[in-house]
Amino acid sequence: MGNLPIILYRIDMLRRLVALIVVLCLSFSVFSASYDNAEAIIISDIPVTYGDEQFRERILERTRGERDPIGLVLTGGSARALAHLGVLSYLEDSGIVPDFIVSNSMGSIIGLLYAAGLSPDQIIEVLTAADLSSLFSFTLPIEGGLLQPSGLETLVKNVVGPDLRLEDLDIPVMVVCDDLVTKREIRICEGDFTEVLLASFALPAYFSPREYNGHLLIDGGVISLAPIDAAFEYSDTVIVSTTFYNLATINLRNIITILNSSFDIGKNQKAAEDMKAHDDFIWIRCDVEQFSFMDFDKMAQMAEIGYESASGMADELEGIYRTELPRHMATLRRGYDGSIAAATHGLKYFQRVEAISPSYTLGICFEENVDRDFRRYLNNSSDFAIDFDYRHLGFEAGVSLGFAFDFVTPQTAGAYPMLEGYVAYYPLDNLRLTLEGSLDFNHDPWYIPELYARQGLDWVIWATEGLFDVSFKESLEYRTDFDGGDALVLTGFFDGSLVLDWFNPDIALGYMMVARGNGFAEPRHFMDVDVSARFKLPPADSLYIDARVFSRLAMRFDGDGRVPLFLSDGYTSPNVAKDAAFITPAQYHITMVSLGFGYDIPYSPTFGEFMIIENSEVGIYCDLLIRDAEVSVSTGVELQTALSLIGLVDLPIRIRLGYDSWANDFAASFLLSLKY
Repeated sequence: MGNLPIILYRIDMLRRLVALIVVLCLSFSVFSASYDNAEAIIISDIPVTYGDEQFRERILERTRGERDPIGLVLTGGSARALAHLGVLSYLEDSGIVPDFIVSNSMGSIIGLLYAAGLSPDQIIEVLTAADLSSLFSFTLPIEGGLLQPSGLETLVKNVVGPDLRLEDLDIPVMVVCDDLVTKREIRICEGDFTEVLLASFALPAYFSPREYNGHLLIDGGVISLAPIDAAFEYSDTVIVSTTFYNLATINLRNIITILNSSFDIGKNQKAAEDMKAHDDFIWIRCDVEQFSFMDFDKMAQMAEIGYESASGMADELEGIYRTELPRHMATLRRGYDGSIAAATHGLKYFQRVEAISPSYTLGICFEENVDRDFRRYLNNSSDFAIDFDYRHLGFEAGVSLGFAFDFVTPQTAGAYPMLEGYVAYYPLDNLRLTLEGSLDFNHDPWYIPELYARQGLDWVIWATEGLFDVSFKESLEYRTDFDGGDALVLTGFFDGSLVLDWFNPDIALGYMMVARGNGFAEPRHFMDVDVSARFKLPPADSLYIDARVFSRLAMRFDGDGRVPLFLSDGYTSPNVAKDAAFITPAQYHITMVSLGFGYDIPYSPTFGEFMIIENSEVGIYCDLLIRDAEVSVSTGVELQTALSLIGLVDLPIRIRLGYDSWANDFAASFLLSLKY
């Protein structure tokens, strides 16, 4: 027992020693973390470069050490960066070929495609081949972005190939990005071409950051408008093409504009610092500073301005080394003519880019089912859903889960859960086969859904770019509420349209079979004729007149035709909107004569450089519906417009307010759709 106090003392001392070691370790860990964090801050202004040694070697191969390399800096600026295309055209016309390109943001898209061998005209052809809204889609921001550039990614891979790398480019390119992880500038001279291209314009919040060697890359233009420093590390002969922003009419009281402009302060100061540090470069200041960064529809205009801006620097460019494009570049461009034609061929028919490798997208869709590129007669809803799509070669499939809305008129307004799926196959670029179906839970009891199914065939027989097209469309639709409310519609139509400067006619001629009730014992057959046209009025073509004659004729004149009328036929009335297969009192025919007069608003106002209101039209309409000998009138005012997120994704809206004599009531319709 005498040794017990000593033993307890030693145990206590050992416990204290262990506790001291733990405290010291924790203190060292905290100190080390603080030190590491402090070190990270200190070195955050030091760029990280990938592929620097090879980049220098490739530049040396071009010059053979006999002259100073020609460096070209292409700045960002979103849509304004399209002016670089004109600059490149002028440099080529003058015999100036850059030995390397340094770029960021939208300037990198231009620079990378040019370095891959595409001519400025070919780049314009690629970027204008499709509506931009077909190349981008809304997505859930689970990875940090609202927009997904899956269509653009597929288009670029189809043109340049899926395996192209920066190291393979004829002209060395350095893409400048910023890293969310290390907070450092990342200069990329090697890696997968398409992945680097997508990282180059990953504008925070709009697009998800892209992974690269452990980094999370965002648009380098967020910090540096003009990465001039990087170019001067490889040459003293540097040409800088800028597309800065200086819109005097911007509203600096708008909350979004204030946020954007606050970032611009730092970017402008950084650009000024870099430009003052190197005052011996040739500055081509493209005169596009008055344009919005969302003006992607002005590509040709900005390219022309870029050419003029570059030509204005002819004297300063006089001493730059001249050479001809290498012969293999001309051969490469001829090859790209074929790949561009193949990649964009499907766009002419269905605004579709074929995915040469499997493509998965998870997005958000807001789609209106009445007024699409093919008519749906038995589905009048608009869908808001989470959408998952798979695409590979000529096959597409998708499933959507969300809500369906009926708000065509106040009398039919409602919302209910919806599950939808589709499969599409393109055996030819101009032929589409589809199967789709949906379950709408809009009845009591809620667990018994309403089923909608559709089979479709769309064949574009003849199409020319923006002039005319002829197509055949067949569909079979079925709808049931599992309580005797069944409807079946079979249609086959030939459609033709013509686009002229002042006159745009559309003609459709087809057959329709309609059956209702259990067993579909007495199907009825009809012939449809639909002729419509828009006349643009001088002097500015902003005024227009819309005219249309539509007639559905019973093919049996026995007085038992019971001619149907659908919402997609174009007559807005509560009587039609309440029933997906509304049967009119007419026995022989229904004929609609429509006349509209309106104004195509030439302005596209913006909200904080975030949202554009574009393609706006306002006018009056008058529809006469003749049912055998009875006449109804629907008349009022109509507004059509589109909300565009940063000029890339459109949300078309159509609103009608008026009076319908058939329903003897005020008729309001609200049609909303998002197409991508």
